[in-house]
Amino acid sequence: MKESTLQLVNYIMILALLVTLALHLAMQAFLGVTGYADALSYQTALSRYKDALSVSLLTILLIAATYHGLFGLRNILLEWRSGRSWHGFVTVATLGLAVVMLGWGLRTIVLAFGGV
Repeated sequence: MKESTLQLVNYIMILALLVTLALHLAMQAFLGVTGYADALSYQTALSRYKDALSVSLLTILLIAATYHGLFGLRNILLEWRSGRSWHGFVTVATLGLAVVMLGWGLRTIVLAFGGV
């Protein structure tokens, strides 16, 4: 994929991060909770994982943060060294790391949403 396309996707992920993080923090602070202690209670956290809107928000936040973070790491590593083999290694390594991070995060969300 072209670098310009990857950068455009990164800009979209930054926008998604801003929106979902603002909503996530609002849900933790004042939307649907009566106070700070209520927001941190186990039952409140568990009820958020049962709500489809909250789970969707967390999933988008996970995907956007993972892409944005690993895209930045990939760019740092590509600036550190150059060469075709290094470029290929860094790209494959960051893709592998993305699969692991998304797999673990989505597993957690799905297990909590499914009630396991």
